[in-house]
Amino acid sequence: MTKVVLINPAMSTLGYSFFTPRWLYVIAQATPVDLVGDPIIIDETIEKFDARIINQGDIVGIGISTGNCTAGYRVLREAKQRGAIVIMGGVHPTIFPHEPLEMGADAVVTGNGDLLWSRVVKDVRDHKLQRQYIGGRVPGDALLKARWGLLDPQKYMFPTVQTVAGCPENCSFCSVWVTDGRQPRQRLGEKIIEEVNELYQMGYRFLLFADDNFNPGTLRRIAREPSIHKKRELEHSRIERLKFFDEYDRSVPKDMRAFTQITSEVVNDEEYLFAMRDKMRIAIALVGIESFTEEGLESAGKEWNPVGKEAIETIQTIQTNGILVLTSVICGLECDTVRTLQTMRKFALKSGSLVAQFGVYRPYPGTVDYLEMMKDKANRGNPEYVPKHKTQILSDNFWLKPQAPVNWFKHAEMSSEVLLRENKKCWDSFYSLRELVKRTRSEPIKSWRWTSRVAYIVMSLAFKRFYSGHGISSDSVNQNKGFITKKLINLGVSIHNHFFRQTKLGFKVHRDHSI
Repeated sequence: MTKVVLINPAMSTLGYSFFTPRWLYVIAQATPVDLVGDPIIIDETIEKFDARIINQGDIVGIGISTGNCTAGYRVLREAKQRGAIVIMGGVHPTIFPHEPLEMGADAVVTGNGDLLWSRVVKDVRDHKLQRQYIGGRVPGDALLKARWGLLDPQKYMFPTVQTVAGCPENCSFCSVWVTDGRQPRQRLGEKIIEEVNELYQMGYRFLLFADDNFNPGTLRRIAREPSIHKKRELEHSRIERLKFFDEYDRSVPKDMRAFTQITSEVVNDEEYLFAMRDKMRIAIALVGIESFTEEGLESAGKEWNPVGKEAIETIQTIQTNGILVLTSVICGLECDTVRTLQTMRKFALKSGSLVAQFGVYRPYPGTVDYLEMMKDKANRGNPEYVPKHKTQILSDNFWLKPQAPVNWFKHAEMSSEVLLRENKKCWDSFYSLRELVKRTRSEPIKSWRWTSRVAYIVMSLAFKRFYSGHGISSDSVNQNKGFITKKLINLGVSIHNHFFRQTKLGFKVHRDHSI
């Protein structure tokens, strides 16, 4: 019998991971079991793909981003050598649908595969497979649940649940709004709640809401929207989100807590902020500060973000109101210099953030920066053309070429070596043992039990080892981080259940609702 094998390629294999790759379990849900049985799921973060499991005519689905496409094409070659029918999807094939076909894939799926995957499998069985399937942006109420029954909960620290797709912003360094749209698409509350309760029954007490923007329609965001039509969309989104928060609060156990990604504008919407905290039980949130300078935010297309001391106050306000902050900073925006990165390190330390990430800027495909820089590259030598950027992309198809992490583009102010060196200093400074211990003696975690403070230090070190230079929301993570990372993760795993269960993250919520 033909079987389906779904593979998440990775650059290295550690045997354990922080977050589940949600797409694997969504496409598993979309697989027609009446035709091919239960799919086999392989996440190379956990285990290496062994091509010997593939038989002639088996269907292999591979999902890739730009950052792991070389690993994906390795899996493609190995599967084809065993006679598999290989279909590729994900962010990278959505941007470059012809590339996987040129690499030997039998078909490519662009956009969301929730509704298309069953058709693809049937077409393979009926010998009607097309070269390209356009999934587009599936409406929120049609986005599928994940099939968590196929998950091994011993292998992942946090499962991932999506509540809304799309992001209304247009950040120049991000491909989300290009590939997934600027209109928020709210999933059905009953599907989300069913997933969360299933994960609770599996023993999870902490999950990741894998939304690119958990607060797409807060009051400040609505107020700055110039389009009347778009303003109404965001107002509707806000109403729907708050209704869902109420439904979630009634239907999910109170000790299920969550981590998600938000924008700084949530501090200007008390109702939304408190509903996130009290009804959705958001305990930690990634906040895209990106830069502490006006020039950096202008370069990133986020002029509406707070700057300098205001950014620090925003972080502290969120934490004062009961949600711990993972501050996300970009190192290497076009205006960055060694001095601005040094200032960035100081601001990050002053911010009081529990956790921070310092992603190295990369003009990836699908972003506005990439498109503009490629246009600049094509017009070099044209005296009448005025380039939009001083930073330059040096080579086409750089993602296919083995080279240093940032050697495929030339930063406007720094060499690759200097950029990587200064980025490393950011990570080393924030996660030095001295700073970690100092942080355990300050608000909001000084009241935690000693076991929780130790867990915080260990997991912070593991986070640094696993995500340094990239960050959670980056297009490329999980390079070869080695033996120490695995040991740190395993140590963190041994105490994290106690950490979250006993302390509920240890913070005391301020009930005066003042911002």
